[in-house]
Amino acid sequence: MKCNEVTEFLKEEAATACKNAHTSLHRKSSILSQLYDKKHFTSQEFRRLWDFYDKDGNGYLEYAELERFLRDLTEVTLGIDVDEGEYRKFQTKIMSMMDDNKNGKLEAKELSKIIPTEENFLLCYSIQSQNAGATLTCQDFLDIWTHYDKDASGFIDHAEAKDFMVDLLKVSSVKVDLTNVTYLDTFFRSFDIDENGVIEIDEMASIFPVEENFRIALRQRKMFTKDKFDKVYHKIDTDKKGSVSTSKLPELLRELAKSNKVKLSESDITVMSDNLRQIFNKAEIPYTELSMILSSHQPKKKPLSRIL
Repeated sequence: MKCNEVTEFLKEEAATACKNAHTSLHRKSSILSQLYDKKHFTSQEFRRLWDFYDKDGNGYLEYAELERFLRDLTEVTLGIDVDEGEYRKFQTKIMSMMDDNKNGKLEAKELSKIIPTEENFLLCYSIQSQNAGATLTCQDFLDIWTHYDKDASGFIDHAEAKDFMVDLLKVSSVKVDLTNVTYLDTFFRSFDIDENGVIEIDEMASIFPVEENFRIALRQRKMFTKDKFDKVYHKIDTDKKGSVSTSKLPELLRELAKSNKVKLSESDITVMSDNLRQIFNKAEIPYTELSMILSSHQPKKKPLSRIL
């Protein structure tokens, strides 16, 4: 469920509560009261709100924390006089809209659906990854990657990377002059490990706590070039639907190995196929996502001075 759909639902519920109130509607005064007064929350405001409810700092709102958040959200939306039946109905509806992975908890990125925090895209992922033992799923990381790789080229050039670096520095609370081209250039070079003038997906993944099977898959991508991947992919994608069934992964990997003159045993192909299935956890894998994991695009080098 998208952010604007959840917020529109809340606004409609709040408006209906006001309309149906026999007298003036009494709403609870809490940290969530700002929800209907502000267009956007800054990174610091969102972080304060999150920490207010996530008392144990484990990266989730659950049990008593979740109950308190939902009670407060109900009372700032419907008023303090809402009865238990209305509360439970509202609670169920909100969780069905916000709890994407249906684990009965709320993560920072799920909470951001009702807290518009566009100032810093990385904030919610930062909150999740800062908690002990927390890792980003493949889909979490791909959400981050595609946000900055706007042209879906499979790499981030210096112009695209500037937004990422600015967000990352804000999350890290590092005080720097973000107009300082020399600093941003140095920062960029620190991510560009192979010094090919761009940041590739495995280079960015190195700074995030991603799942181990995802990290393993990224290490294998340099075996296959992007142009050869495209040729093999379009051969496998016979119905031209833009995605490949996980059942076709072994065939895809065999053809890629053959095209790139890479030696892969049947055992290697089985292990790689199983790993990709676990990573994506869906029956069909879109072309854009699969190409990011299974191929490496080597762009022509450009002098940094031309793009700064």
